Amino acid sequence: MTFFVGWSPRSALPLSRFLTSAAIAVFALFGALAFGLGVAIDDPGGGGFTGDKDVTGVLIADPYPMLVVNGHTILLSGGGKRGVQDDARPLDGKTVRVTGAGVKRGDLDMILVGALEATPGEAPAIVPVPLGSWRLTGEICDGKCALGVMHPGRSLAHKACANVCLIGGVPPVLATTSPVLGTSYLLIGGADDRALPDALRDHVAILSRMDGTLERIGDALLFRTDVTKAETP
Repeated sequence: MTFFVGWSPRSALPLSRFLTSAAIAVFALFGALAFGLGVAIDDPGGGGFTGDKDVTGVLIADPYPMLVVNGHTILLSGGGKRGVQDDARPLDGKTVRVTGAGVKRGDLDMILVGALEATPGEAPAIVPVPLGSWRLTGEICDGKCALGVMHPGRSLAHKACANVCLIGGVPPVLATTSPVLGTSYLLIGGADDRALPDALRDHVAILSRMDGTLERIGDALLFRTDVTKAETP
């Protein structure tokens, strides 16, 4: 009579080589998959907080608030998931002191505004420089997270968070697939100084191709487009 003892190590010996090989193959497969997914997404580096800011410059309210300080353009947003349009619009074209926390990625700066205060004196005129018609491909992101408040702050997994920020008035940026005149992060707006419509949310965090016009405000680029006509490349 023969008895099978399930806990005996002798029962597993014939399968030990196969099970060891299978385990190694599974770990290697998932390791390669994790590596592939990691290199496929945007590098989370290159953006982050830059400390407390106290700067004075000329405020431009539309299509989204920005401050031009000695030729350098800084986007303006509020704390949390909100913009500062209501506070900025009465100060449009004036010299304004802004305090808050700075965030930066590449050449693009933003201040998360604590306070806006008009200062005495005549503000110099800020004249946009037209750069012609362009067709650009990239991903629409909310400027706050994309510049470093969240890491990586873009891609499809960030879509819901980005849309909440944009609904609240955070300035949107276009992260292009290749640099445009030296920069890969552009402010994006509608025509005639209008903010982008609600249809913007359908195109956030999705690679899109858009036609529009480009202009330079200070040292930042503003891409004006009809986002409802965006296409998947």
